[in-house]
Amino acid sequence: MSPGAETAAALKAEVLELSRQPAGALSPWFEARLEEQLAQGLFLPGRELEAVRQKLVRDLADYRTQAAIDTAVLGMSGGVDSALTAALLKAAGWRVIGLTLPIEQDPIETERGVEACAALGLEHLHLDLSAPYEAGIASLASLDGRIGSADDAAHRTRRGNLRARLRMMTLYDQAHRFGGLVASTDNFSELGAGFWTLHGDVGDLAPVQSLLKSWEVPWMARASGVPERTWRAMPTDGLGIGGGDEAQIGATYLEWDILIFALMAVLRDEPDLSTQHLAFVLGMDEDRHAQLVLGTVLARLAATWHKRANPIRLDHPRTDRYGPLAALDARLFRPAVLKTEAAMLSFSGELQAMANHLVRALEARGQKLVTAESCTAGLLAACVAQVPACSDALSGSFVTYSPGMKIAALGLPEALIDERTVYDPEVARRMATGALAAAPEAWLAIAITGVAG
Repeated sequence: MSPGAETAAALKAEVLELSRQPAGALSPWFEARLEEQLAQGLFLPGRELEAVRQKLVRDLADYRTQAAIDTAVLGMSGGVDSALTAALLKAAGWRVIGLTLPIEQDPIETERGVEACAALGLEHLHLDLSAPYEAGIASLASLDGRIGSADDAAHRTRRGNLRARLRMMTLYDQAHRFGGLVASTDNFSELGAGFWTLHGDVGDLAPVQSLLKSWEVPWMARASGVPERTWRAMPTDGLGIGGGDEAQIGATYLEWDILIFALMAVLRDEPDLSTQHLAFVLGMDEDRHAQLVLGTVLARLAATWHKRANPIRLDHPRTDRYGPLAALDARLFRPAVLKTEAAMLSFSGELQAMANHLVRALEARGQKLVTAESCTAGLLAACVAQVPACSDALSGSFVTYSPGMKIAALGLPEALIDERTVYDPEVARRMATGALAAAPEAWLAIAITGVAG
């Protein structure tokens, strides 16, 4: 075995071990996709994960100084997510106050929360919320007598949501008491699965929300000094809704992460795909288990999309108000660590999907695109250029805002512009033909001028 193959095999073995893959070996489809995604760098090796961990710590330190707030309050559930969140904040110089807030749950979970606070050097507060929870259930029973006793999924979910929101009320009260903020502990896998309670899990600052539950969270927890029995524990919601996270989701976290990566990739390349064709396009024909997990994942995404878009805001019919308000915040108040160059030039998911589709279609035909832009000032080409490995499909772009540039760079007749103005469709057509003449390797030209693109 070559050194590269040996390294890849070792990484795969560690991913499988740390992800606590409880169902045994992966099915053939998941096995093949995991190997592909490892090769693509989607599951980062340890040295790169350590760099990511250090970057998160630096960003948290920058936010602490730039936002002039240095205290974080969070619930220590006994799980790996809250422990890692606390560890990252502590490493970034925050005062971290961890609260254990049991509500009629397994005392071992609370013990792990206390142990993590001690191991990480956190301040620890404890409050048993079982009594106020029972009082709330008793009060709500006047509206629905079955709220406290029914054992169907809907009633268990309602009771679980009440627990989460009661804890969040407590955390925000303590954050106000100490002049701090509430740290969110949800990860990227839970974000996609909607495995969190609106107004019950979402705080002010989310250090681990970009991280994979299957691999990145336990790896970083281990590297951050979180006790082993915490990062090895079976994931549970602590809400009494079901038999562990993965039982409720209907897939292991590793299967979830692999499939989400696969779905994002295939929809990037083929944005018009419908859900009924996904199993075929993903190559699941001969793997019944993968098909079942796909159905579960799609159902979960469909049932929880609104949580990821919360609050759902309707635009004012006459004017954009959200954009200018966000720009005001960014310009005057938002900490610099939250500003990225990428955010200065970003495109909607729909536009990016269209650009991906165009690039892949051109690549399949061995053809190239050139753009000629006026009022858009190169934005069309920039959107196409964001597609990974687009150089085989994009020849270049001409930005010709003024009439003089259209004449000099693209060969438009001055008389045409004088007669028709730059807004005329014939001007756009001549811009396109001029771009093709100047870029002989291109097969397709798209031109935009004013409203006549």
